[in-house]
Amino acid sequence: MDIQYLLNATRSARKSLDLDAPVDIEEIRECLRIGLQAANGSNQQSWRWLVVADPALREKIAELYREAYLLRVGGQMLSHLMPAGTPESRLMSSTEWLVENMAKVPLLVIPCYAPYLPRIDGDESFHQATLYGSIFPAVWNFQLALHTRGYGTCVTTLHLHREDEVRQLLGIPPTYVQGCLLPVGRLRAGHTFSPAVRRPVEEVVACDSWDGPSL
Repeated sequence: MDIQYLLNATRSARKSLDLDAPVDIEEIRECLRIGLQAANGSNQQSWRWLVVADPALREKIAELYREAYLLRVGGQMLSHLMPAGTPESRLMSSTEWLVENMAKVPLLVIPCYAPYLPRIDGDESFHQATLYGSIFPAVWNFQLALHTRGYGTCVTTLHLHREDEVRQLLGIPPTYVQGCLLPVGRLRAGHTFSPAVRRPVEEVVACDSWDGPSL
């Protein structure tokens, strides 16, 4: 796969996942190996990746995910209430498709990380940036590797509203933080992604100060 295309067109995959296509565990393992090549804080590598394949466990996690979603949106699905054809309705439809089908996605991957630095007063921003900055580069590596092999995923965090329940379900030690949840499956045959519409650089980049000129 062309590198420029890969970097510009690796998108969140939800409806584009083929729920019936089998996954090759060896290919997933290789994608995880590539993910683990990413930089992380002080090269501590204090991560643990859980790959949930058991249907019963996926069903339980999906139930918790649905509960968390309904908590966030006021207790009901919303996509059918939105004007059809708008970008907002398409995004909401995709989001709620995943809520309804999470249990059917072949693999759920949860990257966990153990904070390794002692805490000091007033270090909350540093602590959070160091923690998540040590896991999300590996998550992105994993996503890129999946794309090159015909798989897709998306970063989800809703299950963290039920983090303790997921921790107990999967036996995650309390010293580890769950970074996100990645539903992994093959992309539908023939599906390709295109670069997304993004705001231009001159609107979002400034030099030397918040109100400084763009590059």
